[in-house]
Amino acid sequence: MMSAENKHIRKKKKELVLILVILAVSALLYAGTRIIFSKPPMRVEISVDGTVIQTLDLNKDTELTVEGWNGGTNHVVIKDGTVHVTEASCPDKVCVNQGTIRRTGEAIICLPNRMIARITGGE
Repeated sequence: MMSAENKHIRKKKKELVLILVILAVSALLYAGTRIIFSKPPMRVEISVDGTVIQTLDLNKDTELTVEGWNGGTNHVVIKDGTVHVTEASCPDKVCVNQGTIRRTGEAIICLPNRMIARITGGE
């Protein structure tokens, strides 16, 4: 029979192994996201209903009105390497209130108009 002390030691070893596995997985996920998002932001892709309709250079200040799904519109502004939506025809205005994005992988999403403005990195 196993003594209570041996059971306690085995339980502690299992807990330590579990903690080490969790830390290793966390480190791998962190490194992976750092690699994925390490490309410098270069462009913004505007898509409506899953189809990319325009790709714009982040280094060129631009304003455009995007015709969304079912007649909805979003006014997208690119200025000084950042992107934000200033006006939208959707009722909740989450896309407008989201603010400015500037890093690779960030996106502004308007669900009612099915519009996504996503920053992508250079090749």
